[in-house]
Amino acid sequence: MSRNEPFESVPMANDHPDQAISLAQALLAPRIVIEDTQPVLDAGSFAAKAVSGQPVAVSTKAYSDGHDRLAVMLNWRQAHSRRWHCVPMQAAGNDLWQAEFTPTELGPHLFSIEAWIDPFATYCHDLEKKYHAGVEVKLELEEGRLMLGKGIELCSGALREELEAVQHRLATLSTDDQVAVFLDPTTARLMGEAEHRSYLTRSPEFPLDVDRPAALFASWYELFPRSMTDDPQRHGTFNDVHERLPMIRDMGFDVLYFPPIHPIGMQHRKGRNNALKAEPGDPGSPYAIGSPEGGHEAIHPQLGNRDDFRRLVAAAAEHGLEIALDFAIQCSQDHPWLKEHPGWFSWRPDGTIRYAENPPKKYQDIVNVDFYAPEAVPSLWLALRDVVVGWVEEGVKTFRVDNPHTKPLPFWQWLIANVRSQHPDVIFLAEAFTKPAMMARLGKVGYAQSYTYFTWRNHKQELREYFEQLNQPPWSQCYRPNFFVNTPDINPFFLHTSGRAGFLIRAALATMGSGLWGMYSGFELCEGCLLYTSDAADEEDSV
Repeated sequence: MSRNEPFESVPMANDHPDQAISLAQALLAPRIVIEDTQPVLDAGSFAAKAVSGQPVAVSTKAYSDGHDRLAVMLNWRQAHSRRWHCVPMQAAGNDLWQAEFTPTELGPHLFSIEAWIDPFATYCHDLEKKYHAGVEVKLELEEGRLMLGKGIELCSGALREELEAVQHRLATLSTDDQVAVFLDPTTARLMGEAEHRSYLTRSPEFPLDVDRPAALFASWYELFPRSMTDDPQRHGTFNDVHERLPMIRDMGFDVLYFPPIHPIGMQHRKGRNNALKAEPGDPGSPYAIGSPEGGHEAIHPQLGNRDDFRRLVAAAAEHGLEIALDFAIQCSQDHPWLKEHPGWFSWRPDGTIRYAENPPKKYQDIVNVDFYAPEAVPSLWLALRDVVVGWVEEGVKTFRVDNPHTKPLPFWQWLIANVRSQHPDVIFLAEAFTKPAMMARLGKVGYAQSYTYFTWRNHKQELREYFEQLNQPPWSQCYRPNFFVNTPDINPFFLHTSGRAGFLIRAALATMGSGLWGMYSGFELCEGCLLYTSDAADEEDSV
């Protein structure tokens, strides 16, 4: 083929059409292989999780043909910054390279790997082997001086002066001393800074999401403010919660979590024990959110007003507690959005609203929004984002999200990133008891913490297998398990007859098995009740 002819496709040895590569592509292809980099999720489609102030361990496989020595560098930066930080990676055997870096800022970061053939490191490796074997190295020393001279030509300033000083020293030294100078780590460092990086290869840039430490290590205590009363005839208030703060703090908790605190609808309000008809005075389910008094942005009047809530947030902070709120997107049939934005909901052919169902169960007091209704895109998405931001501005930085697996994944990926772009210290906990793939995916799209199957694991072998699974990739890179020992509607069967010992065992397993754990108010009394059972086993996608 003449020089003027175009390159032709040259099949690989197996002649598989999918593996064909042209000569032009082969000549430009990287000579060095960088692969199996960790922590990486789905080839970099999602960000692995990290925590500010805690080292991130990065590993990769880097290798090339022949016996030349490689230099491998870990580069990292904040996503919005152009300034890269560099950390040399160390060889750990079998082409494995490792390094650590410690992010100090919150939010999205990027990291990548660079590798190149290091001629001077290769030279030093061969020189040392020959010298210690008693082989004549006169010619090798001359090669070293030539490499040093090329290094001097490639640099300037202080680096050039230091290398010239090394060059001058070599002229007066014996063979043994010259070998010592070439093998000196200082010489290697100077040459590494001066040399051209031969066959430089770069990996893709991989995303990393950095949260505050509370995303990885926190203890949650859940209570209903309306239950914080010593009078069965009086509704509890935010002000009543103040008295419980010292006790909650002294038990070692640092997150105080409230189920929805919003107005509750009257239409189809549920009564005691899920009765379809509420009796006078029945408060209804707090998850039937919304009344003429307001929706997700409002506070139930019987709990107090906004100033009362602000005082509680401040008082909790004085006790080392932060308030976490429930973000439950469902609405009651009295929610203002039904009148203001009927196009955000699904309606049946007879003109009635489509309420929530899990046949044969019916939840007439709750209706769900339609995320992809023509009138809901994008106004509903923005309205829900504004609800979250509104509570963040009231001092709430942690949200437990109700049933996120029943809402679109693209919505969560957008909302969490959008909120954290303004407030990177916000934490979202996914309350999703569903299939493993979905639970992991919620972590990938941005949830900092997740409910787990721990509540249903009782025996040693299944607990051991589950703990091992959570602590290995990919789960360990995308999923932070929050081991709740119970919830308002889940009392594990193990606790029904185990007595006090069972409660202590479950608490010990939760606190030692994860940096995150939680309990619903009353668990600390260690009192079981056979009448208190879980409805969760009847839920769709339950485990």
